[in-house]
Amino acid sequence: MTLPARQTKRIDILDQIRGVALFAIFLVNIPGLASVAEAGPFTINSALQAVLAVVLEDSARPLFAFMFGISLVLIYDRLRAKDFNPYPTLIRRMGLLFFIGALHGFFVWAGDILLLYAAAGFVLLLAIRLPAKWLLGLGFFFWLGYSTGIDLLTYYTAFHLSPDSWLKDAVNASSYPFGIDYLLLEFSSMIDHLGYFFFGMYAYRSGIFLREWSGRQQKWMSGFGLLVIGLIGKAGIYFDVNSFVFHSLDDFYSFLVTIGLAMGLFLLGTGSRKGILFPFAAVGKLTFTHYLMQSLIMVSLFQNSGRTIFIELGIWTAPSYAFALTIGLLLFGFQLLVSPLWLKYFYYGPFEWVWRMGTYGKWVPLLRRRS
Repeated sequence: MTLPARQTKRIDILDQIRGVALFAIFLVNIPGLASVAEAGPFTINSALQAVLAVVLEDSARPLFAFMFGISLVLIYDRLRAKDFNPYPTLIRRMGLLFFIGALHGFFVWAGDILLLYAAAGFVLLLAIRLPAKWLLGLGFFFWLGYSTGIDLLTYYTAFHLSPDSWLKDAVNASSYPFGIDYLLLEFSSMIDHLGYFFFGMYAYRSGIFLREWSGRQQKWMSGFGLLVIGLIGKAGIYFDVNSFVFHSLDDFYSFLVTIGLAMGLFLLGTGSRKGILFPFAAVGKLTFTHYLMQSLIMVSLFQNSGRTIFIELGIWTAPSYAFALTIGLLLFGFQLLVSPLWLKYFYYGPFEWVWRMGTYGKWVPLLRRRS
């Protein structure tokens, strides 16, 4: 299936949502990137951490996975439209992402997501030609059947599914090559996220980002309702409310928040106030570079959060959550300001440029020609 030529062009709303998703992931990562001190009860630090955890934790990654699924199908269709075989190109693209993610995760910061997404990309290529309704079905299967269903079975029965534990038990622990336990954990996490990637693939295949949504008020209400239900569920889990309504439904409520956020961002970005999201568009075009720079800068500023040489670097040790959040917001604000200026003179970010050349196996101009 090849979409019309107009869908192969860059879609501004996707860059905007991708920029917001990067910001959301960064906010979630700040405690780990700064190795913050444990917040005591009833303090500004614990309150801030609780709010951001309920709103974004376990909901930011699915949003970015959703956008990754969209990007994968978009590139596939662009290559098909040019009569290229997309598989060698996409395999190189995922392989390079996997390599950079492994380096980032092993040597810079353990919270890397690039390796996970690259591993998922190889799986998604097997289903990329499926019709939209099949992709939607796979999304529901992995979200409700696997992630949520397995959590419920684990809680209410003696059944326990842990792919990484099973694989570790299948080999002798003393014979593990360096880092294999990290790879197995990422593999298990990748399976847990597959549904979110498939939902993104479905969203692009169905063309929802091209057509005008009718009944926008009803869709605002639907998105708001999903968001509220998801936040109530996540709050109940975060504060350990003893009720069967919350038991082991982390993945269920978290993705309801993701869906609500995605709907709200799309409606906002295509409505009368779409200018609100414009500042995130340039960041969204440079997500690879900004994601890596966020971790490199943060683990260099804060001790005990990085790996290898980065654990010895840093100005601050065990900062408060509020202080680390302030530094993080200043860093992202700087990225918001620099991104449009960079794109004025360059086509791509530094890491996007390297990734693109590795993907297509040829030299790609970086500097824009000034007339």
